Amino acid sequence: MTNLLRLSAYLFLCVSLNSFAALYDRDNGLIYDDVLDITWLQDANYSLTSGYDNNGGLTWGDAHQWAGQLVFFGYDNWRLPSANLMNPTNPCWSNIGDCDSGYNNDRGELGHMFYNNLNILSKYDINNNYQTGHGITDGQFTDGETGNNVSILNIQGSYWLSEGLVSNAGDAWIFEIFSGRQAFTDKPLGLAAWAVHDGDIGASPVPLPAGIYLFLSGLVGLGLMRGRNA
Repeated sequence: MTNLLRLSAYLFLCVSLNSFAALYDRDNGLIYDDVLDITWLQDANYSLTSGYDNNGGLTWGDAHQWAGQLVFFGYDNWRLPSANLMNPTNPCWSNIGDCDSGYNNDRGELGHMFYNNLNILSKYDINNNYQTGHGITDGQFTDGETGNNVSILNIQGSYWLSEGLVSNAGDAWIFEIFSGRQAFTDKPLGLAAWAVHDGDIGASPVPLPAGIYLFLSGLVGLGLMRGRNA
């Protein structure tokens, strides 16, 4: 029985650490994702509000150029979010999240933001049922450290991702915030760009990731069980 309790506690810890995602407001327009270890601009249409673009609609090439030359709060080396493709050469379509195209895929960085951090409904669930109220609303999240409600600003309907389509040089990957769909489209199309940066560039000091508290609690619990059975 003791071994079963220990195994159950271990499995609970593994699930908790893998599923508990948190965003942190770093102030100065920076939002940190502690699971992917990346920092987002709080302004999700900064190419427009900064005056770089007149209408917020960039081609895929222009979006790459904008992110690559961006310097924000003293930091350069920004980029477009990655789709983290499973099969770049022969992508399939699915609504259950096991294909690069379709709904309910949270492998990409924007997909992770949509489904795990903001908990937004996709247009279709994994059983292909239409979901009323799908798509992003106000982009609010609860700060993983302070518990305050924080808003992501100027969220647009569709965003460029960093990868081009391997099978067609004229297309590139996108993520639709209004539906939760990852797909691809023509590179000359004018879409929004949301810049992301590797690492926690706004942290001082760095907080413990949200899931670590569950992990430490579990270790204490295992220690108590071991003490009672000694």
